[in-house]
Amino acid sequence: MESHIRAGLSAAILRRCQFVLLAILTLTSAVGCAQQNNLVGKWRGVSNGISLTIVIQPNGQYSQLVASGTVQTMQAGPYKLVSPNTIVFSVTDWAPKTARVYHPIGTTSGYYTADPVPTPAGGTDTYVFNGPNSMTLTDQMTHGSLTMTRVR
Repeated sequence: MESHIRAGLSAAILRRCQFVLLAILTLTSAVGCAQQNNLVGKWRGVSNGISLTIVIQPNGQYSQLVASGTVQTMQAGPYKLVSPNTIVFSVTDWAPKTARVYHPIGTTSGYYTADPVPTPAGGTDTYVFNGPNSMTLTDQMTHGSLTMTRVR
């Protein structure tokens, strides 16, 4: 009789553990989704006359445009939310892919070539929301920070 009680108690504990595990997994997924939804949108920040615009899409892709005067660079690819408040940007597309480089010959003439631009490194940033439409990104390599505002 005691073994039947223990077996029933064990089965009840296992069912409860499975329920708790399922609840933890569901809540973790919901928190990750909520973080992603807070990040989704178009964000813009400016520092020293250089503007940075990042579009974060709900499908796990991003695009980034950096502009200073008439000079612009672009990079795009997947992003991944890792530890709390950390986002990793990977680069699969970028522009420009070539850059004009002057090669001097002697003292009076030279020539230009279109040298390839290597794939940008991407990056890992932490983010802190300052409000529903403002966040601060901090680059984990340089430790530089930029406050971004959601653009409608």
